[in-house]
Amino acid sequence: MSKVHRAHVQHRERLFSMLAEMLLDSRQHRIKDAAERYGVSQEKIRRDIKYLEKMLNQRNRREYIIRGHGYYQGNFARAVANLSPEVRLYLFLALRQVQPLLKGEGERAYQELLEYTYSVLREEDVRRLKEWSGFYFVSEYGFPRNRTHFYRALQDVFEAIRYDQILQLEHRGQRKYFDPYGVYYAKHLFYLIGKLVKWPDGPDLPLIHIRLDRIRDISRMPRPSSLGRRKKEDIWEYKRNHAEKYINQMLEAEHSKVKQDYVIRIYDPNVFERIREKQWHPYQQIREIHEKGAVGEIVFPKISSWLEIKKWVLGWGSAVELVKPAEKRKELRNEIQAMFYNRYQS
Repeated sequence: MSKVHRAHVQHRERLFSMLAEMLLDSRQHRIKDAAERYGVSQEKIRRDIKYLEKMLNQRNRREYIIRGHGYYQGNFARAVANLSPEVRLYLFLALRQVQPLLKGEGERAYQELLEYTYSVLREEDVRRLKEWSGFYFVSEYGFPRNRTHFYRALQDVFEAIRYDQILQLEHRGQRKYFDPYGVYYAKHLFYLIGKLVKWPDGPDLPLIHIRLDRIRDISRMPRPSSLGRRKKEDIWEYKRNHAEKYINQMLEAEHSKVKQDYVIRIYDPNVFERIREKQWHPYQQIREIHEKGAVGEIVFPKISSWLEIKKWVLGWGSAVELVKPAEKRKELRNEIQAMFYNRYQS
């Protein structure tokens, strides 16, 4: 065996030996002691550690090996994720944003989620996320008071879609059969989008949506043979496309059969700035105008949510005006008059 080859073999055996040491003992190993043990210089041990870091940490984006001043340490049990600052921040926000949803029964699941997340993060990142949590506040305004059964129900909904099943549920005191198309989250609420099924046979009904917190005793059952069998992938694509189309016809979470274009003028410059800062609808159209005192205009095209539009317009008060459609403008005027004369005149 040549001298070069012998050195190569010794180097490879030393690397495997160091890895075995770190796997068996996760405590810190002093570079000085390792150099004496393997009969090499401390500089060679440092190069070995850098090589292992390159091959393991950098390639896998995990901090399997920790290198400090005068020592190295194995971190294989934690399989620590080496997060970039951006990913770390987004992970923190995602964890905190979901917390208000998990009241009641979900609190235990949230703690399990946190414990698992912390188990794969570096100790410094765990400390950072815990410290950040003390200074980040999430409003629970508008959340339903009872959120306990959401999580049992949601799993049944998603699994029913995956396996092309029908949901049996109780809604407003009635037993119903529902073909789920998707789950829509809006206004701090979950909505179940799909079609009622006239069991066992019946006509194809239009899409509707139901608030999940108003559903009781949800369970999955096989699809009636009369509804046919298709490939799962085709069913998923069909349902996803129709659910998205249904959602895009709504403002927030109200849907009626009539779709109309709503044109709203804005007269207050500050309100106009606030309105165009936000995404109210995927197809909204906002533009500046200078006409009859107006400074801007927003159009909601082909919307079937008159109730939500009415609440939206009334919420801005005298700063906005519904221009079209004419019949809805008249209805809104009557609503304002009724509010004044029947509620506030005295």
